[in-house]
Amino acid sequence: MNAGAQLCFLWLAAAVLPATAVAPAFRIVESAVQLEGVGPDNPILYDNDWWFDVFDNNYLWARVSLGRADLRGNIVTRDMWDWEKGYLYKMEQCLDDARKAIALARASGLRGIPDPVRGADEVLVRPASGRIEDTVPRESPGARLIIEEARRASPHKPLLIIAGGPLTTAASALLLAPEIASNLVVFNLTVSSYGYNGKDGWSAYIVAKKTRYVDWGGGAFWDKDSVFTARDFERLPENPFTQDMKRLIRTDLGRANQLGDGAPLVWLWQPRCWTAAEVRRAEFRGRPVEFLQVEPGQAGDLLVIPKSATDLAACREEFLRVLTDPRLFP
Repeated sequence: MNAGAQLCFLWLAAAVLPATAVAPAFRIVESAVQLEGVGPDNPILYDNDWWFDVFDNNYLWARVSLGRADLRGNIVTRDMWDWEKGYLYKMEQCLDDARKAIALARASGLRGIPDPVRGADEVLVRPASGRIEDTVPRESPGARLIIEEARRASPHKPLLIIAGGPLTTAASALLLAPEIASNLVVFNLTVSSYGYNGKDGWSAYIVAKKTRYVDWGGGAFWDKDSVFTARDFERLPENPFTQDMKRLIRTDLGRANQLGDGAPLVWLWQPRCWTAAEVRRAEFRGRPVEFLQVEPGQAGDLLVIPKSATDLAACREEFLRVLTDPRLFP
């Protein structure tokens, strides 16, 4: 099959999925993934639990300050680690983390960054019936913000939720207002089937089944030093915002987390960062959600961007191009 025929096949295969499937329609153009209706001018909500263990909020807020991202809000969803034992972290710790990160950005001259909004602080529990519709949602200002912004969006220009933690707030919004499902595309990195961002597996399952969902890695994570090293940050100017980035990349955590939850962000402005996508089916296995392979042409629930289909050099180039923009810091 030649390149042109392959492009058409991938686009049509995704576009003709039956109505029950919500895997986003996509195509490959010049070795770059493109999602139907998704581009850098879509409205965005950024949702995370921690704000000093990754670099993605730095990139996004830099884009906002340069006037090149339509960020409608920063949502804080609680870190759900050890929720079955009573939760390891308190919601206030996550909120304080967000406030401190935003304060550093503002103190360094970045503009237009929204105040943090409180999201879900408890996991969603799978009902005895096993029916998604019987799940009790977690009401929060963050869930209400998702509903409000999704109602302003459309299926052809959806609201993008870039999530770097549990999908509890997004799943709750879908339960509270099911009609918004067609107006959303949700991006996440579950990192593992039952840990890290996948700790609330039932919520991830709900999102995969009820709206358009894209997962980077399908449970994989970055290799140490694969995108950045400390040398890459040496050219950044000195201010509170960049000093913390330089601190993080010199720690074991920074070297391991690399681009963190930000793979969808750099791809949004530079599609070369992703070279392939796979349609998969979501299954809930007691506690974890798993994304299973489907046969070519079969319906699935979500897209997975394979770790092997990530252009690491393009990710690094796009990230640093924005953070070194001379117009960023006054």
